[in-house]
Amino acid sequence: MFPGASWIGQGAFPMRRGSLAFAGMRFVRQGAVIGLMMIGALSSLVLVERSLGNVHAVVENTVYRSAQLDKEALAQIAQRHQIKSILNLRGANPGSVWYEDEIAAAAALGVRHYDYGLSAKRTVSLAEASDLMKILRDAPKPLLIHCRAGADRTGFVSALYRLEIEGDPPVVADRQLSLLYGHFPYLGSRTRAMDDSFWNVVASLREQSSRQ
Repeated sequence: MFPGASWIGQGAFPMRRGSLAFAGMRFVRQGAVIGLMMIGALSSLVLVERSLGNVHAVVENTVYRSAQLDKEALAQIAQRHQIKSILNLRGANPGSVWYEDEIAAAAALGVRHYDYGLSAKRTVSLAEASDLMKILRDAPKPLLIHCRAGADRTGFVSALYRLEIEGDPPVVADRQLSLLYGHFPYLGSRTRAMDDSFWNVVASLREQSSRQ
């Protein structure tokens, strides 16, 4: 060891304080800490959003998205945004309190109700995506789209709307599947199926376009 040198590690290439390697490791560690802090902050924001219903405009005055709302919150949101139809992506659940409350609230408000069950952990087929697009086109507007958390299934269908009806570029429409809404397709999360489903639709549309 050189006199006065401070070394870290005993491998074949030990690092000395002040060396580029040491500085690089320190930078990586600081970056990791900052990254974890940002993820923590975003997670807190997502939890707050979910507690408030995760309500957002997909297209202002036309399509909205949310988590599952209780009957009071649903009535409030429906009246505030003059909702004319609801697309429930959890599927029909007769006998469940949340479902019966939603059906009753929709009937009381004169809002048309659609059920289309999806799983956030299963890839949506192109046939299912086509069914959903028909509902998105035909449903009276403003339309409210929701699943349980308003993050994954709702993000996928909102992205479809932005892509096929608003005509957004795929990378713009894909922003509906965002951590800002609570969608987290990383670290092996099976909700990645929603991203895969969206890009499968994009690939299909591109293939159809190339044939014309």
